[in-house]
Amino acid sequence: MVATHVELQRLISTLDADVPELLRTHPAPDAFWQAFNARAQQIQDRAADTDHGWVCDRLDALLERSHLVPPADQI
Repeated sequence: MVATHVELQRLISTLDADVPELLRTHPAPDAFWQAFNARAQQIQDRAADTDHGWVCDRLDALLERSHLVPPADQI
């Protein structure tokens, strides 16, 4: 089901708030990125094709605010 911008932003904000917990419960980098990417993919899957770039930009901003850099093979 395609989500609205408001719904997508709510999902992104929830993921943003959950990053500290993901880091705590998945301390190994590979485990964290697997958990984060699964959540991010769920959000991307809810976006319309026309919103995909917007969602990716918001997710990138989330990572930047959290001072997280994805592995080179995921950039």
